[in-house]
Amino acid sequence: MIHQAFRRAGALAVLAVVIVLAGCASPANRDAMTASSIASSKKLPYSLSVKTGGGNETNPLWSADISNDDLRAAIEKSVTQTALFKEVVQGKSGEYELSVSIAKLTKPTFGAAFTVDMEAGWTLIKISDKSVAMRQVIKSTYTGGAFDSLVGTTRLRMSVEGAARNNIKQGLQAIAALDL
Repeated sequence: MIHQAFRRAGALAVLAVVIVLAGCASPANRDAMTASSIASSKKLPYSLSVKTGGGNETNPLWSADISNDDLRAAIEKSVTQTALFKEVVQGKSGEYELSVSIAKLTKPTFGAAFTVDMEAGWTLIKISDKSVAMRQVIKSTYTGGAFDSLVGTTRLRMSVEGAARNNIKQGLQAIAALDL
């Protein structure tokens, strides 16, 4: 009887440790997705509005995801920090409109190091004549190491943020290479 009680207590203790280490999934952080610099010093004298799509809210019982609002905020902050455009306008049209839509976000379900792949469609439109200045699919990847965090869901979220940050950086570099 006592032996069975100790076995059950041990099993419950192991289960508790697994639950604590597994944790709950949290959404990608907009600040962690922000690209603070790009390989260009170009400064465009135009205002920009940003629209996003294809994102999903994070289900705490599943895995980290990127919401449309957080992606938009990360892109806007990245544009502001890199000073690529004169200003970012919210709630109204700028001289250019950037639409970014997540087409694919591939995440592993388990492992020590997590590699996340992201594919997003980037479209830049000049509002005055509705001409498309850029339409491009940007593919990015990021691998979070096993020592980034002991908690798997945190490592996965950090990898999702890294893939998004790389995608934003590549997208802004593609815009900087344009002759607007």
